[in-house]
Amino acid sequence: MTLVTAVCAVCGGGTVSPVYPGTIALAEQRDPAVYFSSSRRVAGYLPIVRCARCGLLMTSPRDDDVTLGRIYSELTDRSGEQEDEAGTRNRADELALVGSYERPPGRLLDVGCGAGLFVCAAQKAGWEATGVDASARAVAGGLERCPGVRFRVGLLPEVDFPAGSFQVVTLWNVLEHLPRPAETLDRIRSWLARDGWLFLSLPNADSRIARLMGKRWVLLLREHLWYFSPTTMAALLSQNGFVLADARPKLVSVSVAHIVGRLAQSPGSSGKVTGRLSGIGALRRLTVRFPVGEMYVVARRAPAP
Repeated sequence: MTLVTAVCAVCGGGTVSPVYPGTIALAEQRDPAVYFSSSRRVAGYLPIVRCARCGLLMTSPRDDDVTLGRIYSELTDRSGEQEDEAGTRNRADELALVGSYERPPGRLLDVGCGAGLFVCAAQKAGWEATGVDASARAVAGGLERCPGVRFRVGLLPEVDFPAGSFQVVTLWNVLEHLPRPAETLDRIRSWLARDGWLFLSLPNADSRIARLMGKRWVLLLREHLWYFSPTTMAALLSQNGFVLADARPKLVSVSVAHIVGRLAQSPGSSGKVTGRLSGIGALRRLTVRFPVGEMYVVARRAPAP
């Protein structure tokens, strides 16, 4: 495990100011994987700073690329392997967003597909769907769930597709975890057909909830490398061949059991008690829908100059 100083993903600036001191001790001999994924064992984060030039919030220092690659390749996020009523609602929201800009039939790529819940729903909705994920275990679950979907295993720099392969690419809560988002967008642009669409969901550092909750909002999230706002996201997209079409608040459906499970991960919680509560079936069936400080972002591939 090695920590490295981050350079701003939007403007390349290296001058930063502190925003939130980390809750993870920098000198701690820790397994970084315990802080990642929805089924993390502990809620925590490394120091979060703000770029002095463009205002992007980012984690710095952060885990190095090798460590991050290992974490995501070995990730076993069991909370994302079973679709419940809340998850079905979230998939429906994502498909509705895509459908408001592009309708099937067509080719769709889901980057960071995990266990394939969205990509399987897209296939059933009429898309010719492909999923990519770093975790072989997650992809194996996706293949079992939806044999008609094409899956690829690998970190994004290791995966490639012919130019213009897809009408739609989706990244649901993915870009904020990738060490080089500009390179990711550049690769995705090459995979998109002319006038193809890009759809993302990610935390909105400028949301009202983020401003009100501060570091408590950060604790709600999995550990992130980048905390974009609509302004910094628009700048990053423009620099990498995209035109921002929309940025809107995202409502998330979650089961009460999932909320209780998240509380069990928080420092100072009664983990054993809340952990047992999260396994109660009735709480898994009871769902709520509310904003958590995330946003949907829609962008179109800009025409070649």
